[in-house]
Amino acid sequence: MIKELRVDDRLIHGQIALTWPKALGVNRIIVTNDAANDDKTQQMSLKMAVPTNVKALIRSVEDTLSFFENPKAQTADLMIIVNNIVDAKKLVDNLPTLIERVNIANVGRFDGIPTDDKISIGSSILLSVNEKRALDSLLEDPKIDVVHQIIPDNSARKLKDLIKKG
Repeated sequence: MIKELRVDDRLIHGQIALTWPKALGVNRIIVTNDAANDDKTQQMSLKMAVPTNVKALIRSVEDTLSFFENPKAQTADLMIIVNNIVDAKKLVDNLPTLIERVNIANVGRFDGIPTDDKISIGSSILLSVNEKRALDSLLEDPKIDVVHQIIPDNSARKLKDLIKKG
């Protein structure tokens, strides 16, 4: 079971490595990112960021979908991290029975698109037109819980409620 699909533009960092696996009760993280999958240096740095009791896999979006074709993978407790909502939407669309919660924590801060061209939801969510379109589609799915929760000690806030507040 995918305990959490997290959108975080930094992928693995201190909060991810030290707090989320323990809070979710997982010892495997799949970083799903096409660029990281093709960059051996980034792969090494992402794997070095996790504690020794957590295994990090770096996969492209397509490789992640293929990974879950194995029934054994479908029953493993793990966390997936992507760095954008468009990739999260692809995973939700293709793994609908495995993902119940999408945590949109940090997105759009380092993608090179000017912030004037984005929609801001709080201080850590900056959406391009494509990201907003993907988010709107996720929010229409009643089976998916879409939240904003930076660290496990914070309460999870519904994205729909954050958007209403503007």
